[in-house]
Amino acid sequence: MLLEILLGVFIPIIFSLVHTIISVYLIYQNGNLSALTWNILGFITKTMFMLFMTYVGVSILELDFRIYIPLLSMSWFTCHVGEAFYTNYHMNENCSEHLKSIIR
Repeated sequence: MLLEILLGVFIPIIFSLVHTIISVYLIYQNGNLSALTWNILGFITKTMFMLFMTYVGVSILELDFRIYIPLLSMSWFTCHVGEAFYTNYHMNENCSEHLKSIIR
């Protein structure tokens, strides 16, 4: 049960944190467009990560899939949504006042 929690919750959180840090760095160093490109590529890398973690947990480590897959999916989805809101906040902070007035 401890291994399922470690692989299903903590590793996706760490992966998402690294991705978020890179996104925020790109926003303030290179602008919103580069961060948006990174987030598009992040969708692909997160999908590959999810498939890899499923394979490792179920096939290699033979964890109980009835516990492991829901844990992995819920933590991945929660981190993904949290990262989207956090990155969106920083993107809005980084745009000009003129663009903010057009958006409103």
